[in-house]
Amino acid sequence: MKKFLSMVMAAAMVVSLVPGAAFAASGDVKATAKVVGSKNYTQDEIEKTQKSRVTGPEVQLTYTTADYASGAKNVQAKYTLTLDNADFYKSGTEISSKPDLKIGLVGDKADTVVVGEATGEKSFKADTLSNGEVITVKSVKFTDTDEVEVVVEGKMQRGSVLAFDLTSIMDKTSKGKQAKVTVESDDITIAGGSDLTYASVESKGLKASVKDTVDVAPDEVVEIKELKIEPAVGDTLEAVLKTTDEKPNRKGKIRLKLNSGFEFSKSKLSYAGSTANKLGPLVTWDDDEVTFEVGEKVLESEYLKISGLKVEATSAKAGATATLKIYAEGNDTVSVEVAKVVDSAVVLSVDKDADVPVIYSGVNVKNVGITNSSDHEALEVTLKETFPGAWNNSKDFTFKLPQGVYIADVRSITADNMNVKDKTEWFETAYDKGDYETLTFKKRTWDETNPSGKDKAELKFTLVLVADPNFEGDVTLTLTGDALKEQKVTVAKFVKPFTVVAKQNDMQIDYRNTKVPTDVVIKEAEAGLWDKNVTFALSLDKINFDTDAKVTVDDKSGLKVKDVKTTKGVVTFKVDSKSDDKPAEVTVSGLTLFMDRNLPAGAYDLDVFSPVMLGAADGNRETVTDQKAPIADNGFLSQDILGKSTSKRVVADINDDFYSTTAKAGFVNIITAGREDTDSFTTKVVVPVGEKYIVSGENKVEIDVPAYINANGYTMLPLRAVAVALGINTNNVLWDQSTRTATVMYGSKIINMTYGQKVVYVNGAMIPATAAVEITNDRMFLGLRDLGNALGVTDITWDQATKTATLNGGK
Repeated sequence: MKKFLSMVMAAAMVVSLVPGAAFAASGDVKATAKVVGSKNYTQDEIEKTQKSRVTGPEVQLTYTTADYASGAKNVQAKYTLTLDNADFYKSGTEISSKPDLKIGLVGDKADTVVVGEATGEKSFKADTLSNGEVITVKSVKFTDTDEVEVVVEGKMQRGSVLAFDLTSIMDKTSKGKQAKVTVESDDITIAGGSDLTYASVESKGLKASVKDTVDVAPDEVVEIKELKIEPAVGDTLEAVLKTTDEKPNRKGKIRLKLNSGFEFSKSKLSYAGSTANKLGPLVTWDDDEVTFEVGEKVLESEYLKISGLKVEATSAKAGATATLKIYAEGNDTVSVEVAKVVDSAVVLSVDKDADVPVIYSGVNVKNVGITNSSDHEALEVTLKETFPGAWNNSKDFTFKLPQGVYIADVRSITADNMNVKDKTEWFETAYDKGDYETLTFKKRTWDETNPSGKDKAELKFTLVLVADPNFEGDVTLTLTGDALKEQKVTVAKFVKPFTVVAKQNDMQIDYRNTKVPTDVVIKEAEAGLWDKNVTFALSLDKINFDTDAKVTVDDKSGLKVKDVKTTKGVVTFKVDSKSDDKPAEVTVSGLTLFMDRNLPAGAYDLDVFSPVMLGAADGNRETVTDQKAPIADNGFLSQDILGKSTSKRVVADINDDFYSTTAKAGFVNIITAGREDTDSFTTKVVVPVGEKYIVSGENKVEIDVPAYINANGYTMLPLRAVAVALGINTNNVLWDQSTRTATVMYGSKIINMTYGQKVVYVNGAMIPATAAVEITNDRMFLGLRDLGNALGVTDITWDQATKTATLNGGK
């Protein structure tokens, strides 16, 4: 009765949502649809009912909003109910064009529960609601045996429910078929009213599930995560299991069978059910089959849970799935996937449900200079072998971070069943051995697990990360090693505390007070992020700023600046008060240059940085021009990055790259100069594909990434390595991480190329390329002839037999 009442109430809600006569309501009226009392049948059950009759379910419309136009009266709403795979039921032996339909108003918003019956277009009146309004069903019209239109008059209240009875007859009753209802209205907004299932034909007898599928390596034994067997219909297992004997000695059998390539491993099992804790069936084992003879306690239970069941991948290969079939006499067979074969014996993972932490780049873990309170911790990383003895300790393994991301600390390290005595020292040594770019764990620095035992090796840790000021985006941790399959997980995301908008300025040398024609805009990442008294600095590569610049702040953020000055060619300003509700935008205009007349033509980069954020306030960097002072190390990169003052040694590897503060590559482009470098060269450069060296003249030059032939058949050359071999200074080969653009300054040429684009720019002129620019192993590659054309090398040869490219220098 309560169920039907709720249906009635849903119907009432739908009614009140519709305006009267001319639908005068102009307010916001909304309802949410749901099915109450949905039915599951076996095929036998539904076919044994009167003409496959479904009884009990109802669709309810619950009023979520009831905002009517002021003074609206006689408000009406029309709903259309359409059945799928069913017809409305008519008392008697036949379905007529005017079946029975019950409509009612229910719920605690109604003073009296009213159930009305109407056929054809008969109307009836509901009792008065608690708000004094009257709800009347004005008409019920069946447009077909599976569709009805209902018009209801009256204002509904928020929380009221109008219900429609779904007594009906299913058209098709084979296994898997469903009866559905859709509720629509042009007068109110109905959420979730489409294809609502109210009756289903289930497999006869049992259904089965596991908590989760598990990974298994070839020849590995794994434990299934709790197999649950329950009746598809009915309250207890005795409703579906065929039994022998009489109470209290009744017995039933359930048989499990694995597909080809898998077998059971005999093990100790435990059981649980809804009626008793002791549900110990009699078990018979036979390779790929196991049979359970269950007694009275199991039969009376609503389910049977089996734990400890183990499966071995005896001949199954990677990618195969272990499927468990459940048989019981008198029931349909049901299947459940329990395991998947993986080709990796050690699995890298993070918590897939955890949010990826967002960290600001270019600051230490104390976030000096910004107000953010993040602890710089990445997601916890887990590396676990899938079976004992799978992790081979005779090979190194490595964790690699993206270029520009560094480890400040490692926390919460556990190394279960690996016999690592000092885990922190183990990680520190791995970082040292990895030249502070990777964690390289040397072979035999941990113990393998016993293949015949139960314990699996599992390594867990949390990285504390910092990043180059120009790094932004996801931090992908990559696992590599000769004994391990390469795997990747995302552990953190970095964003910049500020971004810089600047344009390239083509200029001629004019010695003193040479005006830069464009402004530089520095944008705060979020409101209130820059702390008070934080200094910002602007500097140019090899060129000094001349007189003081003008610094202005937008009029909406509330941020104020002070101490604008130029010292030793560097423009600085200080935050006087933090921004309020909106991020600040600071514009630096009126920049002038002091240009040495001997400056060569070419591009000069603009650096924009905060010396405080970079560590100048910790006593190690006393001036804004000394932002690249050495980083000292105390285990991990602890002094400047962690904000500590204790130091042991200087980490030279990091200092070469860590503080990359370039905000705009080629901000100043000198197009005429007192003295220009030559554009030509006389060196012959030989590049063998697949080799980690090139030959420049008579010299063999080692390179870290070899040339290769891409999928489209083009020979791709490593840009930096070849450019340097041609005699270009490595400082004139630049990389902008934010735009993924490389710039090569060669004599009077400025060459730009961007990842993924099929063009190269030389002094701003676009030159079509034969192959798109690619990035492989964190290095930029350009097509052989495209690179030669950009550098002015016209004599290029290719030896197919030796797969060697030669760039022949001019005479």
